[in-house]
Order: sequence, then C-alpha cells, then structure tokens
Amino acid sequence: MSASDAPATEDVVFGNTVDALFLKALGTKLSMRCVERVKEAGIDLRSKLKLFYPRETYYRCVRILGEELFGELDEDGRMTRLGNAFMDGFEQTLIGKAMITAVRFMGPKRTLAKMTTNFRSSNNYMQTELREERPGEVLITLSQTSGAPGYFEAVLARAMGFAGAKNCSIRREAYDGARCTYRITWTP
Repeated sequence: MSASDAPATEDVVFGNTVDALFLKALGTKLSMRCVERVKEAGIDLRSKLKLFYPRETYYRCVRILGEELFGELDEDGRMTRLGNAFMDGFEQTLIGKAMITAVRFMGPKRTLAKMTTNFRSSNNYMQTELREERPGEVLITLSQTSGAPGYFEAVLARAMGFAGAKNCSIRREAYDGARCTYRITWTP
C-alpha cells in the first residue's frame, strides 16, 4: 500500500499501522470489551484489516486503546505508551524490520531528514519540516499529530534510538492541536 493508492482527498492511516499497534503489539492484551469498542469506532479487529482507515477513525480507536489499557494515566501518558507500543509492533512487521535496518545505517540526522518518507509507510498525509540548530540539535515539525503529540514523541524517541542517537532528549516546543514542533538533542 502506498500513499498513491489511498483516496486523494482523505487523510488515511494504512492497515499495516493498525496491524502493528492493535494486533502485533497489543493483541494479546485486548479484552473483548476493548475489541468491541474499537469495532464500534470503526476498526473490526476480528476481520481482515482494510488497506487503510480514515485518520480520525484510527486515532479514535487509539484513544479507546489508551482508555482500556492505560486508564490510570492522563491522555498524554496514554499516547506516549501507545507510541512505544506501536514501535514494538512495527519492529515485528516486514516493513518495520527493513526500515529499522536502514535507520541504523543512516544515523540520527539523516533519519530525521527522511521522516516524511518514513511516516509515509504508515499514512498518506504526514509532512515534516526539519531545521538543524547546530550539530546534535534539531527542530522537527510534524504537520498532523491528530491530538496525540505524546504518541509521535515516543515514535521519534524510538526512531532516534534505532538510529544510534546517544543521550537523546525530546521536548515539545510548539503545539496547536495538530502541528507539533519537537526539539531533539543528542550527542553527535
């Protein structure tokens, strides 16, 4: 599935992303109630996954996962846990294994420079802007975090770990409910 296969006018998340988070990473932890709630929200985990899902449907279902699995945490904490869980599942997919292998060779700076391409393995809408402040410090802006900046912060942190970044730190600099700018630092 590529971005060109999805409807041109709709932001979508690809089925491989649903598979990575909902089935590979968390499938054994999901209660029947959770599976039913997710189905009612638009993703039927008991049937063959679709090639893509509307962005709003995916994140509505992600929020349900957070409520069901990490109810003791605040919304941001839930999203951070789910971003990490997504990466756990992504590591188990063919595309994830290939991308993680490539990232290990690219290193931190080149990995961040390729984030739009990297995110396009999961969705058809993400754009990134990267500005290097100095060696080992960048600002990266994600065009659409769907109200879940903690999810993407966790994804970025894990990607930096795969890329070999040492002493990595990520801090949100600006967030408007959709776009989010993160300051990422590491020892070059």
